[in-house]
Amino acid sequence: MKHKFYLIREDVLPYVVQRVLKVKSSLKEDQTLTIQEAVDMHECSRSAFYKYRDTIFPLDELKQRNNSFTLILFVNDKVGILANILEKVSELNLSVLTIHQSVPVNQRASITLSLRMVETSMNIYEVIKALKQIENVYNVDIIGMDI
Repeated sequence: MKHKFYLIREDVLPYVVQRVLKVKSSLKEDQTLTIQEAVDMHECSRSAFYKYRDTIFPLDELKQRNNSFTLILFVNDKVGILANILEKVSELNLSVLTIHQSVPVNQRASITLSLRMVETSMNIYEVIKALKQIENVYNVDIIGMDI
């Protein structure tokens, strides 16, 4: 059976799935914990833990396995914006795989960047936060990553 995968924000996950993620995190951090102790600590049933434990992973764990991802940046159409973004990408030690910039409409445009992390300890959330701080970038979203 072929599985489909989705990116979903943590705050919209069902409560039980959030609990399972916390249990997994506790077990990873403290290898002396038993599964029963961890599920009790996070008010999660063992059956829910076993049902979801192999089906949900934080993006940080995926980054450890794969390091390519695609972002879409929404920008104000200003001269040099792409250069500023690429300068920041270089400072973050990211490798650019592809770039696509849309034609501006109403002084706004989108830029799609496929990037690869190379010799960096940053996670994808830190990359997004750094790119959002660039002047005239008003939003950054992840639209895909290698799994």
